[in-house]
Amino acid sequence: MRKMFLFAIIMVLTLTFSACYDGSKSRPKYIISKDKVDLNVSFVDKKWNGKNVPKDEVCSDYHKGGGNSPAFVISNLPKETNYIILSFSDETFKGMRDGGHGIVGYEVKKGIGSVTIPVLKGETFVLPVGFISIRKHQGEQFGKKEGAYLPPCSGGKGNLYTVSIKATQREYNRRNEYRVLGDANVSLGRY
Repeated sequence: MRKMFLFAIIMVLTLTFSACYDGSKSRPKYIISKDKVDLNVSFVDKKWNGKNVPKDEVCSDYHKGGGNSPAFVISNLPKETNYIILSFSDETFKGMRDGGHGIVGYEVKKGIGSVTIPVLKGETFVLPVGFISIRKHQGEQFGKKEGAYLPPCSGGKGNLYTVSIKATQREYNRRNEYRVLGDANVSLGRY
């Protein structure tokens, strides 16, 4: 009986972990739509201003417990959008550009014109409902804890952090392939 209970717990944890992280180390494959639009993106919390990263939203090396990503309101979504992809980067540090701080996907219902994307806790694979980790952050090569998203972690050297946001139509029959319907590049600020 005890072995069955332990097996059930392991299976639940395995399935939970699998739902949040697909294990892929590769970047998504994008097919750009000829009708691609510009997305409108704004921060939900006013502490995010795009100029300076809030001091309580940086990695655990510089803030106890580590920080979160900002929440976003994204509008002007094309009606075919069923997936939002967020690629977090440190534009100043070559090793962490192009999604080096994590690439995550957020499933949305087709036909909505706007959506609020919730915050992501940094340095973990435990994600809010609707999110998956497409490509984990690359900070582990620099001694950081694994996870889907790594908050800004330069120690206040003035590095520029950004997020590339893509409204996509996910091709479920093809792994890691997305048709880009709209996009925006947003400055998270310097840290």
